[in-house]
Amino acid sequence: MGKSLHYFRELFLLYLLFWFSVAFAQPNDRWLAGSAFELKGQVQTLYCFIETPTDPWTPEEKDQMLSALNQAQEWLIVQATEWNTPLSFNTQELVDGRSLVIPQIASGTGSGKERVDWVSEITKLACYGNSKRAYRKLSKDFNNKNIYLIIFAHADGMSYAMRFAKGMKKKKYFLEGAILYQHYDNGTEMPLPAVIAHETLHMYGAWDLYTTYAQTPEKHAKAMEQYPNDIMLRVGNDLSVLKIDNLTAWLMGWNQDQEDVFEWFRPTDFRK
Repeated sequence: MGKSLHYFRELFLLYLLFWFSVAFAQPNDRWLAGSAFELKGQVQTLYCFIETPTDPWTPEEKDQMLSALNQAQEWLIVQATEWNTPLSFNTQELVDGRSLVIPQIASGTGSGKERVDWVSEITKLACYGNSKRAYRKLSKDFNNKNIYLIIFAHADGMSYAMRFAKGMKKKKYFLEGAILYQHYDNGTEMPLPAVIAHETLHMYGAWDLYTTYAQTPEKHAKAMEQYPNDIMLRVGNDLSVLKIDNLTAWLMGWNQDQEDVFEWFRPTDFRK
């Protein structure tokens, strides 16, 4: 009995050590904070379409977006497998068979000043109440607490993720999501599967590796040397040449081999 207790105590300590080491590696204000808990096991994806009264989605356009979502998920599963991580997706529409109509769709500009309450507004329009209440009901409906929302907007803009951080209002922001525009803000075609995969990774803790309001050109240049094909550095129409490299896999909790250089890439908006 004493040996068994000692054995289980050691296992428990090893388990705590593992989670401490992984959690320490992540942006501690965001990773494992909201509804997009961990990108492994079965993940529940919800999606919806939003449009304005004068610019609705066509069935063909919706099919294109859903095909891109499927391609992105298949690519993520392959990448997870390469890191010996089980991953699958259950994908369902938030509101069956209809788009949500809103007066105006604000464009994403990549400035870091975009509205971040889309999920809260969408869950209200879908009659779920606030974001936290929606999460409680949906997680019970799907028997899965690892859940996020993809919002397909019939508009042009820079797509972006909306993540929950400690200190934010749970009622409004706990259910995490991303808004995916049909085209870039200049009207050009977007490599949708890669962009969807990129934004999904953001919800689970990944950092941008290209120059942004929170990432310097110096770090961008170094990422081009060390992680030239990482999907957090660049996106493109050919998913087969893109990958989840060491740094992004570490941020996902897939790669346990921390390298000293990883922290150097931490974006400024994560620093306290």
